[in-house]
Amino acid sequence: MSKYYIASCSFGKDSLAMLQVIKNNSQKYPLDEIVFCNVMFSKEMSGNFEPMRAFIEENIERVRKDFGVPVTVVGSDIPFIDYFYSVKKKGKSIGSIYGFPYTLGAWCNDRLKMKPLDAYFKSKGDHIRYLGIAYDEPERAERLEENEIAPLYEEGIVEEEAMEICAKTGYRSPIYDLFERDGCWFCPKQCLHSLRIIFDHFKECWEILLELQKDSPVDFKPGCNLFDLDRRFKEGFKPKKIKRKKKRRAA
Repeated sequence: MSKYYIASCSFGKDSLAMLQVIKNNSQKYPLDEIVFCNVMFSKEMSGNFEPMRAFIEENIERVRKDFGVPVTVVGSDIPFIDYFYSVKKKGKSIGSIYGFPYTLGAWCNDRLKMKPLDAYFKSKGDHIRYLGIAYDEPERAERLEENEIAPLYEEGIVEEEAMEICAKTGYRSPIYDLFERDGCWFCPKQCLHSLRIIFDHFKECWEILLELQKDSPVDFKPGCNLFDLDRRFKEGFKPKKIKRKKKRRAA
């Protein structure tokens, strides 16, 4: 029985550029299906910022036609907010709600994204997973499992080039007009510069985060209480954008 080839696509720049690489190298990278995990904050509200949510909704059918394979949407039956207010039944904090996840090993990424994706992948039996890991992300590439392939990394394509591919093919999300990376608006791994963008441009999301901070037994992330940050932002604090070191493209 032949292997099943499936691409994980978040609709961010790297995964969409990866699909173009797969399409242009179909003999090297056969493709049977694309899967997208739809992370929800609540039953009604997306985990994506509104520009990204709209971009995904507008482009699912286009992706299906452009790449000629089914696009399957998976997701957790339980949204972030329900997990947030779930009461712990064991451990040192028994009786308290989960609140914000710890930055390292965040339960939200595992429960809202990885488990639904892994369950769907496993339902396909013997398979190969394509992941959108660029050439300037060697740490992620080193963690690839035996049945995982990163076409961008293999072809020496860095993140900047992935963005260029998306721009040329009309697949550049408007979320990149504000953020360097896409992700959930409630993610505790985002930097202070990203949180300042939420404060400035996504007032509804910021107010919800403050309400959650009020109820959470832990800070938004270690050393970062959102009420303190809200005060600093109102006083004019504008954190600098963190410049990540880029690995040069392979020769």
